[in-house]
Amino acid sequence: MIEYEEITTIKQCKDLKELATRISLEHFAPITGTGQVYYMMDKFLSPEVVMREIAENYEFAFVLYDGKRAGYYSIAFEGDALFLSKLYTDKAFRGLGLGHAMFERIKEKAKKAGCKYIYLTVNKHNDSSVAIYKKWNFYISDCAETDIGGGYIMDDYIMRCDL
Repeated sequence: MIEYEEITTIKQCKDLKELATRISLEHFAPITGTGQVYYMMDKFLSPEVVMREIAENYEFAFVLYDGKRAGYYSIAFEGDALFLSKLYTDKAFRGLGLGHAMFERIKEKAKKAGCKYIYLTVNKHNDSSVAIYKKWNFYISDCAETDIGGGYIMDDYIMRCDL
């Protein structure tokens, strides 16, 4: 059974960072290296940053599978668009349709809010995620190289799904 747990407390934020770090080390370390993974976790998913983003209009939620935290997502409404900031599933729960379930939930939220499209950024070398997003009707609309400090660059595609 799939359920959702909205993230609203510091304790949940600490749990989120732990889950995100585990997922990112497994999935992204081969692409970006472990140094960048740890840097990004501290920069983008510290409890203080997540609580600030929640106060600024972001929504963070865990996806639960049979009561266990199996992944998470983060979104923000931006005018007629919804920014899909994060959508990740723990390796132990992949292949169960959780990513698709989260995306369908996000898409419904976007439609109810009157959004015209959803967009996201994805590492250009993250072939498996790019393929999944294309399956969900996203297309590459642009590219971006972002200096995130610490000597690290995010080299991303910007992908868009029209609603």
